[in-house]
Amino acid sequence: MNPSTLSTTRRPRRRVVAVGVVAAALTVVGGAGAAMAAAPTSPVAEAVAGVLAEVGIDWSAMPEGYTRAQYEAFWGAGYTPEDVAALGALWSTDDTQTKARAGQALLDGETLPVAPGSTAPEAGPTDVEVSGELPEGYTPAQYAAFWDAGYTADDLEALSTLWSTDATETKARAGQMLLDGQTPPVAPGSTPASGS
Repeated sequence: MNPSTLSTTRRPRRRVVAVGVVAAALTVVGGAGAAMAAAPTSPVAEAVAGVLAEVGIDWSAMPEGYTRAQYEAFWGAGYTPEDVAALGALWSTDDTQTKARAGQALLDGETLPVAPGSTAPEAGPTDVEVSGELPEGYTPAQYAAFWDAGYTADDLEALSTLWSTDATETKARAGQMLLDGQTPPVAPGSTPASGS
């Protein structure tokens, strides 16, 4: 085989291999970035940040200007995404700025103008709007008592799991308990939001 032909055929292969390695690396870094953005203090995000730092890539798991201490202070206090929106509206800040400012205020011992978990989620369509009428055995008074007490979708799920009931039966049962002056076993707004 001619040596000049051999070197010509190897160059394109090297380029293809090099392009493949670079593409794979970018995919890993991109995927890691998405994971880190979703949960910047998770063990996976911390491990990825450590590995990237070892190979010389400066990657912060937290957005610029938002420290891990602020993050932990804010979410650890029990704030919800709805509270972030309420504080952001008061301060005219975006979500990251809001969480950083609120977290720092908490670290400094200040009281925020919105209490943790005090902002009700935006109301979705009611059972009546979805079906046209309430299911059998579920009255408007039970419906109003349940939601007006401040229960969240996460509280509903916790009660349903506890009672082994579907959502409608859970709302009817808890709503009736409230109407009867009893206290359901899950307090309104006490269940941590799923996915926060």
